[in-house]
Amino acid sequence: MGVERRKFIRFLVQDNTFATLGSVFYKVGKVNDISIKGLSFSYLSENIEAGSNSDSSRVDIFLSKNNFYLTNVPCKIVYDIPNHISSKNHSVMMYRCGLYFGKLPKIQLKLLSIFIKKHATEVFS
Repeated sequence: MGVERRKFIRFLVQDNTFATLGSVFYKVGKVNDISIKGLSFSYLSENIEAGSNSDSSRVDIFLSKNNFYLTNVPCKIVYDIPNHISSKNHSVMMYRCGLYFGKLPKIQLKLLSIFIKKHATEVFS
């Protein structure tokens, strides 16, 4: 098992936490874990479309049942990889995307901190 290199603690989130990447929501998926500096989420996509859109400098984070919506969080894709190996016969695959947050305005940083305190379920190790 490798040594954990992350500087910030990651938290698991409630099952109803989602992320949308890009201004036209070209990737939408369930958030797997989050920290004050980034998140990872899983989404379904056709094999040829994953990672193909350059509109990925902003992410929205929301809860489907709690009226929480954090919009236009600056980010950078760290990885965007298939989550499971599948055969060429499948036209749709599950992907896992990791994002690093850019410099957040104070209000976004405060809302993100509140979200983690209220909606994170446990520390992810």
